[in-house]
Amino acid sequence: MTQDARTASIARVQRELTTIGRRGTARVRRENEALSIVDRSLLAYIREHPGCRAIEIAAHYELNRSTVSRQLSALTESGCVVNAPDEHTGRGQALSITARGVDVLDAADEALRVTMTGRLRGWSEAEIAAFAAMLERYNDADGD
Repeated sequence: MTQDARTASIARVQRELTTIGRRGTARVRRENEALSIVDRSLLAYIREHPGCRAIEIAAHYELNRSTVSRQLSALTESGCVVNAPDEHTGRGQALSITARGVDVLDAADEALRVTMTGRLRGWSEAEIAAFAAMLERYNDADGD
């Protein structure tokens, strides 16, 4: 592959990932869903990493801690997340998802799964598995 072809392909990937993000945001607004993509990602991370702290979430998503703290504040106010001092160190705020948070996240996940199932209709199992593997590889790559 020539450098020009590689650059053009990377631009296509960027364009398609942007389209995915914009469609997801539009769907949330259109369907008046309770969770934004940001809320969903934070709740999913907390569910997968109970007792995590905001600084760990910030590091995972490569965000500023203050940004994550603001986003978590809204989830705490809505009753989806609770925080308490870390029981081992007494420092930081160990985060946990509440029953309400689980319910809201499960509903958002199901709505997204329905949408994705429709978009992937006509794809073979091998194509879906390959797509998933490529996305995982992309997300695991060090972008520096």
